Amino acid sequence: MRFFLFSFLFCFIVSLAQAGGIKGRIANKKGEALPYAGIVIKGTSEGTIANDEGLYEFSLPAGSYEVVFQYLGFKTLTQNVVIGNDFKELNITLEEQALNLDEVKVDNKREDPAYTIMRKAISKARFHQLQVRSYTAKVYSRSTALPTKIPYLVERRLKKEGVQEGKAIINESVAEIQYRRPNNFKQHIISTRNSLDNSIPSPNEYILASLYSPEIAGTISPLSPKAFSYYRFEYEGYFEDRGQIINKIKVIPKAYGEGIFRGSLYIIDERWAIHSYDLETTTSGLDISAKQIFNPVQNIWLPVNQQFRIKGSYLGFAGEFKYLVSLTYQKMDIDPGLKEEIVVHDPKVDAEAAEKVRKKNLEKMIRDQKEFSTKNLKKFTKEYEKELKKENKKKGEDTRIVREDSIVIDSMANKRDTVYWENLRPIPLTNSEVQSYAMQDSIKIIKDAAKENSRPDSTYFKGHHILVGNTYNFKNQHSLHIESPLLAFYYNTVEGYALNLAAEYQKKWSKSSYFNIRPYARYTFGRDRFNGNLQANIGNKRSNLLLTGGEMVNQINRDNPITPFGNTISTLIFERNRAKLYQSKFLKAEYSFRNILDVLSINTSLEYEKRQELFDMENLQSYINWSNRTFIPNRPLNDELENTGFPNHDALIFQFSADIRPWRRYLVRNGEKRYLQSKKPAFSVLYKSGLPFAGDVDYKFLQGGIRQSIDLGPRNTIRYSIKGGGFLSKKELYFPDFRHFLGNESFFRMGDPLAQFRSLPYYAHSTRSWFIEGHALWSMQRFLVTQLPVFRLSGLKETVQVHYLFSPTSRHYSEIVYGLDHILRFFRVETVAQFDGSKLHKVEFRVGTTFRLSDLR
Repeated sequence: MRFFLFSFLFCFIVSLAQAGGIKGRIANKKGEALPYAGIVIKGTSEGTIANDEGLYEFSLPAGSYEVVFQYLGFKTLTQNVVIGNDFKELNITLEEQALNLDEVKVDNKREDPAYTIMRKAISKARFHQLQVRSYTAKVYSRSTALPTKIPYLVERRLKKEGVQEGKAIINESVAEIQYRRPNNFKQHIISTRNSLDNSIPSPNEYILASLYSPEIAGTISPLSPKAFSYYRFEYEGYFEDRGQIINKIKVIPKAYGEGIFRGSLYIIDERWAIHSYDLETTTSGLDISAKQIFNPVQNIWLPVNQQFRIKGSYLGFAGEFKYLVSLTYQKMDIDPGLKEEIVVHDPKVDAEAAEKVRKKNLEKMIRDQKEFSTKNLKKFTKEYEKELKKENKKKGEDTRIVREDSIVIDSMANKRDTVYWENLRPIPLTNSEVQSYAMQDSIKIIKDAAKENSRPDSTYFKGHHILVGNTYNFKNQHSLHIESPLLAFYYNTVEGYALNLAAEYQKKWSKSSYFNIRPYARYTFGRDRFNGNLQANIGNKRSNLLLTGGEMVNQINRDNPITPFGNTISTLIFERNRAKLYQSKFLKAEYSFRNILDVLSINTSLEYEKRQELFDMENLQSYINWSNRTFIPNRPLNDELENTGFPNHDALIFQFSADIRPWRRYLVRNGEKRYLQSKKPAFSVLYKSGLPFAGDVDYKFLQGGIRQSIDLGPRNTIRYSIKGGGFLSKKELYFPDFRHFLGNESFFRMGDPLAQFRSLPYYAHSTRSWFIEGHALWSMQRFLVTQLPVFRLSGLKETVQVHYLFSPTSRHYSEIVYGLDHILRFFRVETVAQFDGSKLHKVEFRVGTTFRLSDLR
């Protein structure tokens, strides 16, 4: 769904219905409909959009109006209209807009005129964002999805819900929005209607974005300060619109792909503001296009309507998604400190004028605001923004907040009848949208009748639930979940086949508080033995207390580098029993507290366990008898310790860890913080100690780490993680207490792509001394094979990785990895070169998935 959330969605609006108005059809000279043409009252932002068939309907009070009709690539037409008490039919024919090239206002013989226009527009982009201090707006928005292909396995099920190939799915909403600079939005959803389920809220809650921003959902804006690194620009001509000269600029990507636009951008001469744009991009093989028209409101050009479209296929589904937005501004507060009528000089075109401006005192330029060079205008905007932040800080506002939203849904939002919508709707429905509502109304009648005669499946027991699992939802946020034993039937060489049974009861209250209890039982056929545990959690979004105890078979590396499912496959089919296990009777208490002062999270635990070494069963046999393979003992091989076996012993382990993110920033939605990924480093500390007064182990271990994600451009990032540490004391410890690493010896690799080795033996380099571990992953969408557009546009990405370990036995162990990600959307293939020091030891291949399979345990 996140492709539908692509954040071009600026604001959504419409005027409430009145007694009379205008309606008709907008077409070109050939009589062809101009879908989604804009209609606006001159001098205001009040307006609407035509539908896909070019039909429009605009309610207005009685009076005289100048109505402006707009469509990208066509001449704007203004019509004088007198409105009475009835609707007046007004059919409009628009002429194609001819571009002039014979008289270019900005001239430079050495380069395309588009570049000086874009330099000025880029220098003024943040200026335009800051001009509006606040506004109140009304929104009408409509989204229409048209499935063209549905996978056979889910086709019948979705049909019962009203989702069919060739049948439109529609969502409409009306909302009020209040904006306050820099990024504070209050949204009141007045009404919403959905042809699938009218309880679904409107999409108005999704992030609003601006082309003036450097990036939009990870896509580089043509008005970004970095734009010249990613785009070429071509001047295509100019035309006049309402007394303004509009320059048409062709946006040409240097390498089209994810995170890059292409299309046309229209810039107002002298103002260097956006007049409109027609751009497209791609993500995961989906084509995304957006068109937006701006109009002057209180002498500031602001977006008033938008068309947004997604087309393509994903995981067997194919179709088209359209989004229409009509926006009307009401109360608006323009910052008097940012004057629109300023002159911007481009040093590359008018070096003399720009140099004179550059030598002027910056404070005087800020005070006068008459003319700037492009460089000084950026400085001015930056200084102005700093002063605004200082003022906000004095008022007690949190400078870490990137964006603050408040979303309120009216109690009647999903209860409005069809008469209400017919009177309110400013964009007429198309025939397919009318049919969508009619079909859904029929389905709803059938569903309502069925509900009256039956109880919901989620609240009563059926026999097959024991095998397939089920969740039972009760009143007052009580629920019971039974896990399917069919999905947890595993095998290992210590226990043989193991049948797992688990259930979880949960109670929620308030917004985020919860309590759950989870009994888990396990029967192992090879040992003819029952074991299990009982786990209880109580907490909220900030803290959690976990109490658990019982008897379990654990991996010696408690980070569980091998999933039970993966170990079952490798053991039974490939005769590779890689998981190394021991018996543990334990009691554990763990407490975590998150986001202390928004930068610190801590976790502490105390665990007591009785440990027992386990051995392979006799007469082991896999499904395939590999003549050159044999099962290996459950006792791991280690270069540092000749014998990794251990006697039965007790261990009392105390552990404390902290995660520190000093530069963390966040969004606020309805009072709740949503933390953003920081581009600055994050730090971690881990302290672990075996306490001798209640056990047989006595040691102290300390580890520190740093990690960071560095954005190099669209879909081009470097991530790294470095950890180091060792044992401060080691009076008594056993092999389970060693520092183990996330190795991998399996052809099919699962886990974190950054912090897990690709070819490191699981236990060979585990240490009771000190170590340094480093990982780096460079992910890019244009490197070798992705130089070819056919691969790049399919969503394929390439990775180059380095993994390094230094310990007393590993010395300088390293891996260099080349990978292809998102093959068929969710597979990855990697080539791994393993080195011992500078010597190439071997080359291996790995296959994995971009989905997380770590839950298959």
